[in-house]
Amino acid sequence: MAMTQKQRFLAAVRREQPDVVPVAPLIHCRFAHKVLGRTDWKAVFEVHRMIGSCHHRGPLGVGWRAQMPDGWHMQSELEERSGPRCVTRNTLRTPRGELAERVVSGFAPGDPIISQPVERMIKRPEDWKLYRAFHEKRLEGFAGYDHAQADEAWQMMSEDGVASVGLACSLAFIGSARGMQDMLYDLVDHPDLMESVRRALFADIERSVESFLDSRAEVAWYDICWATGANMGPAMFRKWCLPEVQRVTELAHSRAGKYMGLYTLGKVRELLPALVDTGVDFIETFEPNQGDIALAEARRLYGRRTCLMGNFNCVVLARGTVPEARAEARRCLREGMGGGGYVMVTADEVPADTRLENLRAMVETVQEHGRY
Repeated sequence: MAMTQKQRFLAAVRREQPDVVPVAPLIHCRFAHKVLGRTDWKAVFEVHRMIGSCHHRGPLGVGWRAQMPDGWHMQSELEERSGPRCVTRNTLRTPRGELAERVVSGFAPGDPIISQPVERMIKRPEDWKLYRAFHEKRLEGFAGYDHAQADEAWQMMSEDGVASVGLACSLAFIGSARGMQDMLYDLVDHPDLMESVRRALFADIERSVESFLDSRAEVAWYDICWATGANMGPAMFRKWCLPEVQRVTELAHSRAGKYMGLYTLGKVRELLPALVDTGVDFIETFEPNQGDIALAEARRLYGRRTCLMGNFNCVVLARGTVPEARAEARRCLREGMGGGGYVMVTADEVPADTRLENLRAMVETVQEHGRY
């Protein structure tokens, strides 16, 4: 009897051999908007069903509620509109002062929901103290877990997909608030201050991991791409990111039937031994263009210890032909599928200008050639 989409995916995550390689391209809001004009998780799931792939890593998350004291809040307001172009101001307000960022969107006609910060929230190292204080106040006001969306997705997807939820590491918040280059400067120049910020943020993240454990979702992925993509080197990575990976994996494995994976970008060759040693259940995305290790080599070195996901070249989906998409899928199968423990995933988010027929070709090729 054929396995379901969920059964195949979870079997691979457990490093078992499903009947067919699971196919889970990283469809997110941008491509869903192109196809259906919507950006919610239900739209992403609908696109997966259109092409026959397994939902994984859509816009689903878990979190927790907080009661903030008077004067402490985040505020978002439209500051400027010119046709489709919008500038949004996000302000962190406290009785001690405020921090603000400005984000522009609607500037790319072919990708209308993409956005770009034009002013970062953290302008100077001293701003981190206010940013840290806001998160400490939020932690003091803990008022319960919030995973209703993940539970609804779990129920709706049933066996047709995996309602996996995303969690971002502390460096994702730090980098977003400061910018990657200035983040690296601050980590080197102000290590004590930045460690205090990281601790406050990770206490927030631990609450979200607990929310995942309290939810019905089986799979979570921990986004460490701000750390791996920054090419900070093994020593800095071990100091600023690896302990978080160890902790979230430990928390996930404290509950039967829960799995934790990693979303990475960039050069990960030197980091993989330490990441695999944490016992994390899967690692993605093994970029063919920006990465530094081939899927076949990662498979040979680590395929018995963790599930590997990714490596399908996203550029082929957007710029290639159907025969080229089929060829790319066959390449990934040759390098990754041997013995199980592999999910065919794109090497990053599916681009907004992806051709639907190329995604279908990816899935059809696996159905034909990816059977064990």
